[in-house]
Amino acid sequence: MVMRISSIQAFNNGVSGLGRNYSNLIRTQEQISSGNRILTPADDPVASVRLLQLEQQQAVLKQYSDNLTAAKNSLSQEETTLNSINTVMQRVRELAVRAGGGSLSAEDRNSIAKELAEREAELLNLMNSRNARGEYLFAGNLGKTEPFVRNPDGTYSYFGDEGQRSLQVASSSSVAINDNGKRLFESVTNANRVANANGINNPALPSPPLPATTIPAVPADQQRVFISPGLVEDDRSFNSNFRSGEPYSLAFVSGSEFRIYDASGADVTSEIPGGGKIDPLVNGGNVINFRGMRFQLDVALKEGDNPLDLDNLLADIQPPATAGSPGIGTHSFTLQSAPTEFSVTRASTNGSAAVVAGGNIVNQAVFDSQFPTSGVVLRFTDDSNYEVFAQPVGPNSPVLTTGTVTGPYPASFTVYGAEFTLSGPASAGGGDQFGVQPQFQEKRSILNTISRLRQALESSPTSPAGNLAVRNEVAIALKNLDNGMGNVDEVRTEIGARLNLIETTSIDNEDVTLVNKSVQAELRELDYAEALSRLSFQTIVLEAAQQSYVKIAGLNLFNQLR
Repeated sequence: MVMRISSIQAFNNGVSGLGRNYSNLIRTQEQISSGNRILTPADDPVASVRLLQLEQQQAVLKQYSDNLTAAKNSLSQEETTLNSINTVMQRVRELAVRAGGGSLSAEDRNSIAKELAEREAELLNLMNSRNARGEYLFAGNLGKTEPFVRNPDGTYSYFGDEGQRSLQVASSSSVAINDNGKRLFESVTNANRVANANGINNPALPSPPLPATTIPAVPADQQRVFISPGLVEDDRSFNSNFRSGEPYSLAFVSGSEFRIYDASGADVTSEIPGGGKIDPLVNGGNVINFRGMRFQLDVALKEGDNPLDLDNLLADIQPPATAGSPGIGTHSFTLQSAPTEFSVTRASTNGSAAVVAGGNIVNQAVFDSQFPTSGVVLRFTDDSNYEVFAQPVGPNSPVLTTGTVTGPYPASFTVYGAEFTLSGPASAGGGDQFGVQPQFQEKRSILNTISRLRQALESSPTSPAGNLAVRNEVAIALKNLDNGMGNVDEVRTEIGARLNLIETTSIDNEDVTLVNKSVQAELRELDYAEALSRLSFQTIVLEAAQQSYVKIAGLNLFNQLR
């Protein structure tokens, strides 16, 4: 059977072939021009899907790379700031050591206090440092809230939170990019947690040797024995042993011996090395180590005192009080844990002149179980009703409780076991706000430690009592500064570890990115040698097709007729 091909059919086939060859040639030319083997998903569907996955992975790796850069910048800035803070604290420590010199004049102390004030302000500025985005470095998650604020009474409060911002730097790894100021500068172990009062108020004391009476405080001009506030040397022993027996009563029974009684009246003097015997005239005082605490006991005789008559000068067993004589309790002390103090701040936008003051714990159990350790905010809804929020306060913070303050003013009110005083009615339209933060004695901020030392230098007279007060505050400051620098060094070590993690993760990220790009190149990029060879062949084919088409197109039956 002979197949017949018409002229039009031959023409169409020729045109189609020319178009197909021309299209193949143009496609190869486009591939060479772009350098890509795959121009549309139809070129290689399997490779196209794989390329899409690789591109998505590449975008994620790029975000990880940006996060690594941001984390490194933030941590580097924090590390630099902490180095500056550590340098300032070292200088403060040097000033504290210098302030402990017993031969300093009032002018010398004022000079040191002035530099301490400058260093205090410098530390405040450093602790309120911002990053490149304008966020406070040490405010936790509240980057827009100034973390450290100086109160009107000279103390400092922290208004950040205890959060920590982080960035994801790998598929299953994230890194913290900041540290909150509470952990760094507020939660510093306080070496001074005992309050010493001159005089005894302990009806549990035995009689004899001491009467079960309240022994009045000694007039300053008659006091010859001084005991330091005490430093915590052993936290475990202090918490388990000292606290269980407080308040303690220390009383002299002779010129060279004292006794200590616990809250039940039991004599616990035997627990002290030396059994309560001292050398009252020793240079530098006597050290008393008792249940995790270290006290310094000093005897400062007055002009005209007979050092050979110490029994009459120091002992508490004396005749009843008479005119001109302090009587029983001349040199007796009560030792117990310092009470929790409160720092109160008043919002500058308050519409009234009312002030919240005080802060005494009237129900310890309720306070311990319910009062937020971060503090509370009292927000008055009118002149007497208020709502209580836990600090820090956000737009969605819940109301913890409510209360009412009723006159006459000043009027007292209680919040979770702590009693405060409102000086006058709040704004009738509401909106008055007060921040209340408990100052637990277990911790003392670095700024408050420096502030107390500065105030002691400014106010203590150059007398034996004043010199001892400065010495005691210096000892507390040195211990607390060491603890504070320990906190800072611990975080600096963590920052170093995070920077190391960032460095190794960056290297891994770069390696994965390189592999990703290599695989994409293998799938997408063109083999130029093969493409050029193919282009040459396709050109020959197209030219041959064009020539054959011309010849075939010229053939028809009429050309055969003569």
